[in-house]
Amino acid sequence: MAAKDIARVYASSLAEFGQNKNILSDVEEEIKFIAGLVTENRDLRQLLISPGIARDTKKAFIEKIFKGRLSDYTVNFLKVLIDNDRQSGIVDIYEALVAFIDETHNRQRVTVISSVPLDSSLKNKLAARLKEVMKKDVILHEEINAEILGGIIVKVGDTVFDGSLAKDLRNIKNNLLNSKVRSEAAYED
Repeated sequence: MAAKDIARVYASSLAEFGQNKNILSDVEEEIKFIAGLVTENRDLRQLLISPGIARDTKKAFIEKIFKGRLSDYTVNFLKVLIDNDRQSGIVDIYEALVAFIDETHNRQRVTVISSVPLDSSLKNKLAARLKEVMKKDVILHEEINAEILGGIIVKVGDTVFDGSLAKDLRNIKNNLLNSKVRSEAAYED
């Protein structure tokens, strides 16, 4: 089974647990916290994934560091991951959990890339239009990338809508180069 599929299984279990106990947002926040720690802290990541460190040692470390700081269910969940040698998938599990929660709440995360920050009015109009088209609530995440020169790029899942000036300029360049090649070929005949 692929790592992303395994992550979805764990995320689904977490989400079901959170829904049943009416603590889904707490579950999400704590797993987000752990995923962030594992991503940012190389030493923690190495400790958790190192095959040379016994599972009991890893679980004792988790217990010592997080007991009282995180809920018992999150600490126990981390121990289950260690028991099943799945602790390296915590970031994938968090991403799958967020996707599951978004789907449950009919939400779609959208990344908007622009060359300059968008004003709130434009962001609101864009979010409203995307909501209308996708028939889902939209959570906009804005990124700034001066290399696109102008316009915007919208990413929805794996789909990219590129309305950037940089793309338009590339297209113009390619069209000019192609027409030049065709012109030269016509003169050669």
